[in-house]
Order: sequence, then structure tokens, then C-alpha cells
Amino acid sequence: MPKVSVITTLYNYRNYIKDNIESFLKQDFEDSELIIVDDASTDNPYKIISKYKSDRVKYMRLDKNEGYSHAKNVGIKSCNSDILVMLDADDMLTKNGISVRYNKIMEGYDFVHGPCLNFKEGKPLIRNKMWKEWLETKKFKFVHAQGVMLKKDIHRKIGLYDKNLWCKSDREFFARVFNHNFKIGTVDEDVAIYRRHSMQMHQSKEKAKINNRLQKKVLALIEKRKIDLGNLELLK
Repeated sequence: MPKVSVITTLYNYRNYIKDNIESFLKQDFEDSELIIVDDASTDNPYKIISKYKSDRVKYMRLDKNEGYSHAKNVGIKSCNSDILVMLDADDMLTKNGISVRYNKIMEGYDFVHGPCLNFKEGKPLIRNKMWKEWLETKKFKFVHAQGVMLKKDIHRKIGLYDKNLWCKSDREFFARVFNHNFKIGTVDEDVAIYRRHSMQMHQSKEKAKINNRLQKKVLALIEKRKIDLGNLELLK
């Protein structure tokens, strides 16, 4: 059984998935698996992925597009380890992105957060500005999703991602983690590379409208779920 499962949800990011996979294969930590959950992409990413399929790189295709929260939950249920990393299909790991967080987890932490580098074609890598806010406040809203490693047991205790949220499900989940007394650790080395490009979800005007409409709903859910997790699916 691998020690770490990296879960990548994919929807029409064929042009980026090669870099994602190769960053995983270049890790200095080999006792791991990459599970790619294809949320019914229409751009035939399998043509790229098939070249890498192995015991360590696994591919699942969903019958219909149901959103990244549902796809993440499928990956979590299907993975073979007790420690998880979520990595979006257009993003990458740094060479020691798994090992540095895994070592921190082994110190007894449930949830570990590290800095991410912003990447845009033709420009130098720079640290994401959320990191400074994280160091100053340690608040959940400054957790960068690509910087997280966590124990799978968290999902058994406080639930999976809310599949009804097409946006902001990361933030809502992180709020649950912070509101339910898990041991949270920080590493100082860059762990992931966050790609900036025009196809990103938050760059779409329509997605921005959805995002804004969800804001109040998510804040209400965060308050409710401080004491009531009854409507969430728990990992068995």
C-alpha cells in the first residue's frame, strides 16, 4: 500500500495534464500513487495519460460531469493510502513537494500546509501572496488548496467535500478542519506550483458570478457545520 495518494481531478485540461503527471513522477518520494479522476472531459485527455498509466499512475473516467467536489470524493474513496494530497490538473508538485509535507505529518500532525509558487508562461516563479497572510494569521481562508497534505481519517470524522458546491468547496472543507480541533502544521519549503492561465475556473465571468452567489451560502454552511455535520457524507 502506498504511503501517500495524490488525487488529481481533471476536466478539459488535456494541455496541462502532462506537466502534472511528470511533476509527480519526478518526486524524491516514490512510495506514492497518482489517481487521476476525469470528470467526463471532452478533449480526450486519455491520449496523453495512457502513455503514463502504471501501478503508480491510475486513471478513472466518470460517466458524466458532476463537478470537481464530486470528482475529489471519488478519488478519496478510491485511493489506497491514509495520507492525501489534492493537486489540480493544471498544477504541479515541486520535487520535494510530497516528502517535506509527509515528514511533517509523521511528527503527529493531521493537516499540513506549505507555500505554493505562482507560474505563468514567460514569467519567473514567485510565491503566492496568500502565504504571507497564512503566516501572519493561520486562518483557514489563507490555506492554498495545492499546499495541503492531510490524513484521510479527517474525512471519516468531518466528511468529504460538499458535492453541492461547484465553487468554494475547498474553503468550506478547510473551515471544517479548523473548527474541529485537528492538529495543523506548517512547512516552509515550496511544495506545489500553481499555474495561472485564462482557462482557470475563477477567470471565467460566469464562474465568477456563481462564486459570488455562493459566498453567503458558504459562510452560512461554515457556521452551521461548527456544530452540525449531519448532512455531510462521511468516509467509511
